[in-house]
Amino acid sequence: MNRTVLSFALVAALVGGFTADGRAGDTGQCIKGASGDYKDCKAGCKEDFQTAKDACINRDHDCVEACREVRAECRDATGFDAAIKACNATRDDAIANCKQIYPAGSSDRDTCIDDAQVNAFVCRLNERKSAKPALNQCRKDFKTCTVACPAGVGTGEDPKICRQDATTEYKGCLGDCRESFQVDKDACRNLNHDCVENCRTDRNACNDPVQNQLDSDVAVCRAHLQSAIAACNGDPMCIEQARVVAFQCRDQARENAKPGFAACRAGFKSCTQACPPASPSGAFLN
Repeated sequence: MNRTVLSFALVAALVGGFTADGRAGDTGQCIKGASGDYKDCKAGCKEDFQTAKDACINRDHDCVEACREVRAECRDATGFDAAIKACNATRDDAIANCKQIYPAGSSDRDTCIDDAQVNAFVCRLNERKSAKPALNQCRKDFKTCTVACPAGVGTGEDPKICRQDATTEYKGCLGDCRESFQVDKDACRNLNHDCVENCRTDRNACNDPVQNQLDSDVAVCRAHLQSAIAACNGDPMCIEQARVVAFQCRDQARENAKPGFAACRAGFKSCTQACPPASPSGAFLN
């Protein structure tokens, strides 16, 4: 029995146990369970992907997995991830303080939040610079470790094509997990899945032009960054400032896109609220 069928069966059991008085709580628990299944499904996809990649380079999977564990420990020892979290935590505290000090919609609040975000970006940039040598060494050690692994169960096909096929399979697996999760959530909310899928299609169509504009704006920011870096002639301070300006450019692009995405979300919510209940006999068979 595949993951999707198992997931449907679980949701069917949970939804079947709903009561009128506890429906909101049951719905939340049902969605929480579906979320757990979704995470497990994605983890399974990742494990299959790792196994397939190891086969592509004809290395024993268990050995390469051990190398990955060592790499993870090496990365943890650098303190890089903890430092990035600290930068982001400081940013979040600063933004919360901005919201306490300045009224909503004021230019002072916007400036305060922008400054907090820029400071966090510079913090992360500096941490990446500091950790780069150690992280590079972790990657080199991982490569050395995998090269020393015994032969695996490779298919003998071209490694590059093999990895491309493995990536395609991985993306397809994630897509199946996502579809199963969507069906599960719709069933938890007792909404007709086909109707909600139509709403999602409409939302995607609504999002497309907004996303395209965002991608275009971000591409312009990146192009300006490359030009600015070239003009810096290797000056580290100049390059850092160029990266800060590019970050501000990308941040503004995302801010410009927010209203469009918000409108699409609102339309999706209205659409799903108009959907009929799931069919008791066919809710889990679509």
